[in-house]
Amino acid sequence: MRIASFASVLAVAGCASAGSAGPPPVAPSSQTVSIVGPSGGANIVMGGSNTSNVQTLPFSADQVWRALPGAFDSLGITVRALDPVKRSIGNSGFAVRRRLGGVSLSRYIDCGTTQLGPNADDYDVRLTVLTDVRSSEGGSTVTTVVEAVARPINYAQEYSRCTSRGTLEQRIIDVVRARLAR
Repeated sequence: MRIASFASVLAVAGCASAGSAGPPPVAPSSQTVSIVGPSGGANIVMGGSNTSNVQTLPFSADQVWRALPGAFDSLGITVRALDPVKRSIGNSGFAVRRRLGGVSLSRYIDCGTTQLGPNADDYDVRLTVLTDVRSSEGGSTVTTVVEAVARPINYAQEYSRCTSRGTLEQRIIDVVRARLAR
């Protein structure tokens, strides 16, 4: 019974994070979660999920850079950060609900699942999508980071980290390739 109680507390605590006003910074390098139960407490350090998708394309960095704003637009990502010198484009922490560019959020990110289905499709989600382009031998290297935090709409709960499924990063590359192959 104690193991089941501790597991329940752990499951609930794993969904909570520190902070009070608004979403926490997306994907910290690590996070400490304090768990307090009837038989004592414990701290758990969870590693961050800041992973990048890196791909090499057989097009120049300038060609890829020029194609990225259209790719972001076609996927429903409003560009708020644009640095032509660093060839960096994206949006850091925009609000999105249910769908991004006509695609269910659960296709792109995993925020857990309840009896009603994937949380990403019903939660208040803050999404970060950032892409950098660098010249490389024979073309360019494209690095995309997709990070998200989410919380239930109807409950007073803190934002929890979600994980990328890698699908949005690949869609960006696919759209850029298609635009440059014309």
